[in-house]
Amino acid sequence: MAYQYKKSLFWDVDRNRLSPDKDWFFIVERILEFGDIDDLVWLKETFSKEKIKNTVQKSRILSDKTRAYCKASGYAS
Repeated sequence: MAYQYKKSLFWDVDRNRLSPDKDWFFIVERILEFGDIDDLVWLKETFSKEKIKNTVQKSRILSDKTRAYCKASGYAS
């Protein structure tokens, strides 16, 4: 089953135009900060660990709690 971008996560963009190949940074950032466990499972299955790490390192919107989760999960140093 294909992932359906949640309206609650991507309320401000046209979800039909989101592409995991082109918009990966934006998608990873939103899911890390606002997603639930199902979103995180999809995220880890869809994006490489390197892309997730890159997002955690470069994002300017991730909260301290999200960064702590990512560090505990091995997605940040």
